[in-house]
Amino acid sequence: MNHTLLIKTTKTTFELKREFNRIFPFLRIEFFKNPCVKGIGFTKDKLISRNESLGRIQSKPDNFEFHFDTTITVGEFETHFFKNFGLCVQVFRKSGNVWLETSKTDDWTLDQQNEEGEQLAKHFKIEKEDPEEHDIY
Repeated sequence: MNHTLLIKTTKTTFELKREFNRIFPFLRIEFFKNPCVKGIGFTKDKLISRNESLGRIQSKPDNFEFHFDTTITVGEFETHFFKNFGLCVQVFRKSGNVWLETSKTDDWTLDQQNEEGEQLAKHFKIEKEDPEEHDIY
């Protein structure tokens, strides 16, 4: 299935995270300072504030429409964000009451990651929840 995320310089990281979570209720994205390095996790001190404007953190500040299919891998999704928008994002998957960084499963599609999160939620009998309610660390 095809989707579009609007990358606007006036939009905040929180707003873009909400858009992404509406598409993938068991996934979330976080924004980090520093370029992404495949297979290496991020630390909390590199996390960008949830209310930062995209225009302030983009190395290529401009407005874009990001068209993508849900069969794109997590690694491709994160790489596209960095190369095309200058934004370092990391996808996290819901696992019970915690959010797991998906760096070890970057070869899974966004659909696969979301389905895994949904299955874990059913197993733990957890309802879909606001991704901002729990800290990732």
